[in-house]
This record gives sequence, structure tokens and C-alpha cells, in this order.
Amino acid sequence: MELSLNGIEQQEVYVSIGICRLKLALLKTHVNLYGFSGYLFSGKLVKTILIRSAPRLEELFTPITGSMPKLLHISPLYRVKSNGETECIYSYAICNKAGTYVKCIDELKPVTLNGRYHFYVGFHQSVENVTNVLNALLNYSECFEFMNQKVCVEIVEIVAWNAVELGRNLATKVVNSGGLKLVLASPTMLRDPLRVGGRYKAFLPTPEIVFATPVYAKQVAEGGYTTKRYRSELLRLRRLFHETYSVWGGVKVRWVYYGRRPEPALVGYVNYRVNYEYLDFLRQKLNVEQWLGEVFAYALALGVGAGRATGFGHVEIKPLAEGNSARNQGENL
Repeated sequence: MELSLNGIEQQEVYVSIGICRLKLALLKTHVNLYGFSGYLFSGKLVKTILIRSAPRLEELFTPITGSMPKLLHISPLYRVKSNGETECIYSYAICNKAGTYVKCIDELKPVTLNGRYHFYVGFHQSVENVTNVLNALLNYSECFEFMNQKVCVEIVEIVAWNAVELGRNLATKVVNSGGLKLVLASPTMLRDPLRVGGRYKAFLPTPEIVFATPVYAKQVAEGGYTTKRYRSELLRLRRLFHETYSVWGGVKVRWVYYGRRPEPALVGYVNYRVNYEYLDFLRQKLNVEQWLGEVFAYALALGVGAGRATGFGHVEIKPLAEGNSARNQGENL
């Protein structure tokens, strides 16, 4: 289900299609934005826009202790360039290893905001009613001070998706096509889910590492989390998918400034192939498309890795080209 709204359409539209009852919502918000020039990870500005338009959301962005996952995710700003490509907006530095240290050898890339952009907001129904968020955003337009500059914002359109439906449709296409392309659409900071005693960063996007946060959020949100069940589901993903050799050329590290120092994050894409032998075995135990669709839904709406509520870890999932199935071609790269 997809719903496109501007400031004219109101409550009865939401009710007529049941959007107020969505378990997982994903909103693409189009915005006119002017007045900023400088160094910025634009997720900071998106967070500010959300809090100013819907003050009730502020507490959801407050850092929390412990392992409870945030059931809210935002992306940075994006713009569509003249050649049709989409660009994620943030400042970054070029850094290389120098001996035992990493040295940044180039100046930060500045950001100038002047035109039409869009960003994504995803959240679980336990966080906030979808209708309330839509109404707050659709009625939002103001100028305010941000990082010592006057920034003017006007939200012009919102496209709303049922993430559960998106995930279900994707799961069927992924299984039929023989694999998926996962795009790290914003800088992504992965964590190793199988190491305890610290927050260990991971830089190889294997399936169980990439989907660890969506699986964890899904189990916690639905009240079924146990360590055994969590690790079992990660192992299932590890066996069902495997990354291809193209991972070495598709993913790279980018040094992003969010606070006072650069942090390494992953950008790019990774292809995964379906292990059909394990898929056939798994079908005897569960409805694979339904289970996989739920994992995809949480990944699309809530992101992957750490820092999801500040703009990190936004992903896109695409099936590999139809007819390019490993089962059809006997390929297992």
C-alpha cells in the first residue's frame, strides 16, 4: 500500500485505507529547505525538524542505557541530481591508515542546502500513531535557528507505505530471483551481534550482521525475544544467504562527522545469493516468505546497525534481476 499526501488531504483519507492501524510505517517526506551552508551530517537537521513539528517525539530521541532497541528510525536528507541519481547529504573526510593510526588527509566536504530534498521516517505502532505524525508533518512550515544559521523548512508532500506489505512483496521477489541487492543508502555502523562484553564494530556485511538489529527489534517489539531464539534466527539468515565476491568492490568505508571526531561507517551495496538447498529444507519448517518478509519490513522501516535514530543505517532492498536466479544458472558465487 502506498499513500501520497499533501497538506490538503486530511483524517478521513487515513481512516478509509486503514493507515492509522499500520504496525510498521515508512514515510518519505518531501521538503523545501533553504538557508544552511557548512559542515553537517543532515540527519541532525531531520531530527530537529521532527522534534519541532511533533514535540511528543523528542523523548524518543533521548539516548537510553541498556539493550532496548529504538523502534524509530530516520534517514539523512537526500536530493535528486540533474542526472537522476539520488545523493545522500552529509559531510565526510578522506582518511587513510598511517602506521597504526588513521589520518584524515582532506578537508571536510561542506553542505549547502537550497532547494527540494526528501528524507525517510520509519517507526513501530507502539511509538506513535501514524495519523498523528502525518498531521504534524503536513502542517509544518517555519524558519528557525539551526547551528547559528536561519534555516527555513516547508514540508510539501509525504508518501506513506505499509512496511509489512513492502517486506512481504520483497521476500517473494527475492526468493524467486535468487537473491537480493542491499543498498546502504546512508552511512551504516554495524555491530557484531555474537560478541558480548562490548559494542564491537563490524565492517564485513554478512547477512547475520546486517539483519541483526531488525531481527532483534522484531523480537522485542512482538514480545518473543530470547537469546536462543535470537541467535537461531541469525543462524537461519546466515545459512539462507551468502554474500558474493562483489562485496569487496561494492562496500567501502567513509569517515563521517557526527560529533567531534570522524567515525568509520559503511556505504555502498552488497549482493546476497539464496542457498536453495537450505531454502527447500527451511520450507518444511516454516513459511519462509512470511518470516523473511517480516525481517525485511523491520529493516526497511527501522534501519540496520547502530545510530538508526540519528540517520545512520538506512537501507534499500532490491531483488536481483528476474531470470538471473542461481537456481536457473547453476551459479553459486
